[in-house]
Parts: sequence; C-alpha cells; structure tokens
Amino acid sequence: MTTLPIGLLLGALVCFIVFLVRAEAQPFGEPCLDSFEKGREDFVLDTDDSVKYGATFIIKPKVESTNDCIRSCCKDPNCNVAFMENGSGEGMIKSCFLFDCLYKQQYVCRFVRKKGFLNYIRDVVYESDLATKNLPGEVDNPPEANGGPDRVVQPQESLTLNGNESKDDHDIVTYQWHLVSGNTSAVIEVENIDTFSFLVS
Repeated sequence: MTTLPIGLLLGALVCFIVFLVRAEAQPFGEPCLDSFEKGREDFVLDTDDSVKYGATFIIKPKVESTNDCIRSCCKDPNCNVAFMENGSGEGMIKSCFLFDCLYKQQYVCRFVRKKGFLNYIRDVVYESDLATKNLPGEVDNPPEANGGPDRVVQPQESLTLNGNESKDDHDIVTYQWHLVSGNTSAVIEVENIDTFSFLVS
C-alpha cells in the first residue's frame, strides 16, 4: 500500500523538476531573442572609445550562431549589446562579444563601420533615448592621421611618411599631406596613395 503513494509522490516530484527546468530555460529561448533589436549591418563596436567612456567588456563566449550569442547576453543581467562577426553560413558567426554599454545611466558605446559585422542591442536600451545619439550610423568621428614617428631631418636628406597607421571610423578614401610648419623649401613627392617622400633642401 505504501509503494503506490511513494510512486505517485516520486512521479509528481519528477514532473515538478521538469517544469522548473523548463521555466528556468524559458528566458533564454524565444522571449530572450525577442528582447533584442538588430542594429545596422556592417557596423561594429568601437571598443577603444566605448571602454574609454565607461563601457564594460563582459565576455567572448564560444558560440557559433547569432541566436546563441544573443542567448549568452541574456544570461548576464548587465549585458545589453552583443556584436559578432559573420560566419560562412546563414545565422553562423565567427566570434561573439558581449558588452555593458551603460555607464552612470548613460549609453556610452560608439559604433564604426566595418564590413562583416552585426550587432544586437537590448530593446529597453534601444528604445530609450539613451542610445539614440550613438546608434550605428549616427557617429562620424574625425580621422586620425599617423605618418609614423617624429624624426629630425638634415638638409639634402629625404624622409618617407607612411599613412597606413592612420585610421577613420569610415573607410579612408584619400591621403593629403601638407607642410604645416618648418622649412618651406621641402619638396613633397607622392610614391603611393598613402606614402609620401619629403626632401629638405
């Protein structure tokens, strides 16, 4: 007689545990995916600028699909931006990066154009006015020119400047070198699109 109630009790306990496991997993299923807005394609988080202004890198989970990257973000209450590099197949990715883009209730992340990347932003952040000024496509920072290290050049000595360390949040279209100060008798010769030679006479 006692085996029947114990069997029923164990059966009910197993059903309850299965229910709890399903309830626990629910936030990481469709409701989780629905809580993110897709940003513009071919934009990636400018990690240097974003971290400088207070964004926090959370983790780079080892996942292979867009949905798994977003689900990883759902598991961390501080995660509100997931960006990833596209993989070879539909919905597949090469890498996933999770960030907290809120700092002192301000949205501090900046995006730059980069082919092959996509991003998702938690809808409560996306729909608020916190993110509107920094959403992909809204920022165009000035370019940073870098012609190499400073050098002292003697008369009749040439110096080559190479701009391949220069960067811009959009693609660099042209390079223009100008003598801002110094010896005005310097002769400028264009070698390549990003390389110039100066001859000081």
